[in-house]
Amino acid sequence: MSEHSTDRMLWLAILVIPVVAWLLFDSPPAPTNFEPEPTTVSERDQRTENPATDSDGEDPAIVPEDPGAIRIDPEPTPAAKILTLKIRALSSRGDLLAQGTPLPLVNNHGQVLAGAGGRLEMSGDGVRWLASAGTEYPLELAEGNWILDCTFQEPSVDAPVQVPWLVHARPEDPMLSAHLIISGQTPLPPGSRLVVHMLDGESVLDGGILTTQGEQIWWNRKLVPRDWFATLLTLRVQWRASAATGALLEKVAEVWEPALRGDNWTWEGSCGVDDRLEALRQSGEIAAWFKQALNEVETSRDLLLVAGAKARGKRAGLLRDDERVDQMMDHPLAGSIDGLGRGKRFDFMRWRRLIDEELPERWREWADPAAVPWPDRHPGAAKNIGLLFHTLNKYCRLESTIVYGHLGKPRHVHDFVADFDWEPMTERTQTLKKIRNFIAAIRETILE
Repeated sequence: MSEHSTDRMLWLAILVIPVVAWLLFDSPPAPTNFEPEPTTVSERDQRTENPATDSDGEDPAIVPEDPGAIRIDPEPTPAAKILTLKIRALSSRGDLLAQGTPLPLVNNHGQVLAGAGGRLEMSGDGVRWLASAGTEYPLELAEGNWILDCTFQEPSVDAPVQVPWLVHARPEDPMLSAHLIISGQTPLPPGSRLVVHMLDGESVLDGGILTTQGEQIWWNRKLVPRDWFATLLTLRVQWRASAATGALLEKVAEVWEPALRGDNWTWEGSCGVDDRLEALRQSGEIAAWFKQALNEVETSRDLLLVAGAKARGKRAGLLRDDERVDQMMDHPLAGSIDGLGRGKRFDFMRWRRLIDEELPERWREWADPAAVPWPDRHPGAAKNIGLLFHTLNKYCRLESTIVYGHLGKPRHVHDFVADFDWEPMTERTQTLKKIRNFIAAIRETILE
C-alpha cells in the first residue's frame, strides 16, 4: 500500500469515529405519545381482582422480608391524659355532707353540688375554683386522678379571716405535691402578713405566709409531697403583732384593739383528708401493725433470754411470768429454742441457723421502712420501729457472744456486727434497756 493510501485511511478514521461515538452514546429519543384505548369496566375489575404478577405468579411489588432483618415498630402514640376529680364534701368534724351541698367549684353547667353520700366523681374539664366572693380561678392541677376534700368551716366571730371552705387537693401519686386552697375575707389592711400552719396535733406538716391584697383572700399553696393519711387536720391562720410595722399596727388596731398590746390574732379551722370513718379504719390498721411488730420484738427477746440462760446452765427469771411464757410459746420458732440444749450439749449449728437466718428473715417483715402503713401518720414511731429491730439484732449478737464465751469458744465472726462500748454483760444490760425504752415510746404514741 502506498503512502498516500495510508494517509487517506487515517483521515477517514478521524472523520468516522466522532459520528459513531455520537450514535452510540447520545440519549435515546423520547417515546412516542399515543392515546390508550378505552378501558371497559370488566377489564378494570379483572385487573383489580388479579393484580399483575411476574412469570412465577408472584407480585413483583411485594419484597420478601429478610428473616435476619431487625423490625422497628413505629412508636405508639401516647394516650391523651385527662383530669379526673374525686370530690368529697366534709363537715368541720370530718363527716360526709348531704347530697346537693353546693361546693366551691364551678363548671360549664354551674356550681358543682355534692353527690350521693357526699361523694362525687367527675371530669376536671372546664372546672374552676369558686371563691367566696364569686370570683372564679383556674383549677391549675396537673393531668391525672385527683382527690378533692372540701371541708366546710363554721362561721367564726372576731377572727382575722372568714373562710367558708378549705380544700385539700391531692394527686393519687404521693410523689406529686398536693394543694391547699384558702378562700375568704379579712378585715385586715392590705399588706398584712398571715402565718399559715397545717397541723396534725401539735406537729406542723406544712405552711407558709399569706399576704393580704384587700378584703378578699385567695391562696393556692403547693404542699410538700407526702403519703397522705386520713385524718382531720387543723389549719391555723395567725396575724402576729411582732411582724407588723408601726403604721400597719395602728391600722390593724382600728379593727382589732388588742393589736396595740402586741397580741396575736388567730383563726383555726378544720382540714379533712378523707372522711372520719376512713380515718378510724386507717388508725385501727396502723395500731394492729405496730402491736404485731412490738409483740414480735418482745417475744424474740424473751426466746433469746431463755436460750442464753439455758446454754449457760441457768433458768431465766421471766419463766415465772405465765403471760410472757404463753406468748413466747406461741412463737413459730419456740420449738427451735427448746431443742438447743445446754452446756456442752448446746447445738451451735442450730443456734447459728436461728440467729443468722430464721430470726432475721422474720424481722425483715417489720424492719423494712416501706412496710410501715402510712408512715407520715406517726413519723417518730415509723423511724423508731426500724431502730428497735436494729437494736434487737444487736442484742441477739450480744447474747451469742456471751454464750460462746461462757462455753469456752471464741466470738463468732457473724457476731462482730455489734460494736460494744462496754464489756459484753454491761453492753447487754444497756441494750435490753434501750429495747424497753423504744417499746414504751412506740406504745405510748400508737396504742395508748
